[in-house]
Amino acid sequence: MQWQRDIEVLTPLFNRGAYQDTPELRVPSIRGMVRWWFRELEYQHLPTNNREHERRLSEIRAAETVIFGGVRGSGTASRLVFRASNFHCQRAVPNPPTLLHDPQKPSPQAAFAPNATFRLEVLSRFGKLPAALQSKAEAALEVWLLLGALGLRANRTGGNVWPVGDTAPKTPEDLRLRLAQVGCRWPVMLAGIEVGTTLDQLRACATDTVNGEAWVFGFARGRERQASSLKFKVVRLDGCLRLLITAPDQRILDEARRALAGHRCSPETWVALP
Repeated sequence: MQWQRDIEVLTPLFNRGAYQDTPELRVPSIRGMVRWWFRELEYQHLPTNNREHERRLSEIRAAETVIFGGVRGSGTASRLVFRASNFHCQRAVPNPPTLLHDPQKPSPQAAFAPNATFRLEVLSRFGKLPAALQSKAEAALEVWLLLGALGLRANRTGGNVWPVGDTAPKTPEDLRLRLAQVGCRWPVMLAGIEVGTTLDQLRACATDTVNGEAWVFGFARGRERQASSLKFKVVRLDGCLRLLITAPDQRILDEARRALAGHRCSPETWVALP
């Protein structure tokens, strides 16, 4: 396997290593996000029958361990090597910027400014990956680029990655086709262009949510946390920035549209990808 893409990060990237006051584009974070999307794509195919469900779940875990490695037992090394290069990243100004978690309680964090770029290469090692596993790994990489993000606040427009050049979808129709080609069944919607086309407008929309409905919006109470099932992402389509909304199930999107009526994201303008 030899997969390579030039990648742009359209929004502030809140990613760091050992130094809390210094942003860092971390390859382990990328690998972790791609692994998460691999799992999610496989979960789409889980049967409802209990016995078949457990058998298929065991197969998914085994395939995940083969591709990405594991720590159980004697440990298994990843069959994939992730390499990032050609960094063009500037520290965000003002320094540090805010996560926009709560406008009344800003949370300053070290970050890279929007439009950082880098090249990502993913290579196989320890022999050739079986064709089926390679296809699944490549699908996870593509879906991460199209629907995913990197770093803190990834579900609320933080670290929104996007392909550069000819590999990027140009229109909503292109995006729908690309997702279908890699087998992604997640429902995807775009907010109307009237909610805004600037980064500040779209980030403000994505962070204007509600408390409650933890199964949709997640929660954070002390050390107890549950990630939001609803994901907002800034993408570039038809030559301008748009707000994309996605979730693993249409019911989550339907509930979000009900709960966010009257909010900045104007859910009445959301439309499914054509």
